[in-house]
Amino acid sequence: MEKLLSDEKYTFVSQRDKDFIIAFNDCMVRAGYENNGIQPYVVFGKYKIEYYKPGNKTKKYIARIYFRDDEIVLRLYFSNIDKHRGYIEKSIDYIKKPFIDGSHRCEKPNCKGVGNDKCRYRKTYTIDGVLYIKCAEQSFCFYQMDAENASKYVELLTTFYPNRKRAV
Repeated sequence: MEKLLSDEKYTFVSQRDKDFIIAFNDCMVRAGYENNGIQPYVVFGKYKIEYYKPGNKTKKYIARIYFRDDEIVLRLYFSNIDKHRGYIEKSIDYIKKPFIDGSHRCEKPNCKGVGNDKCRYRKTYTIDGVLYIKCAEQSFCFYQMDAENASKYVELLTTFYPNRKRAV
């Protein structure tokens, strides 16, 4: 990954963000996850890296890193959040924040989840006794990450998606 990031087209990415990407990628690979390298993208940024469990017939992406003009964004995908409530409630603030902050509440008129309990984008869960209803289309994004914390994000993912084929 380090060699890829040294390409001239990624000069807009700060060294701090490159350091995080390299550390996160190393942790994901050690945990047994794969990616297809850095790919062009247009929706949430110029480029993306997508992580998935190997060996599945269809790739279910569990994490993406988006390269934007002024920052990178780590977006994690979660299902069955209530099942992992205890872990989240005990987590460090920067891990817990996207679960409990006021962002991406499922209440805007254009949100597919309003008044629709069967919306596939609706994430409903309880943390610290508070009910949260969020739109999963844009939830669970992390900003301004530090390389030394990369393993904590991977630990969170492996709590939700244990990889039985983990490397040692």
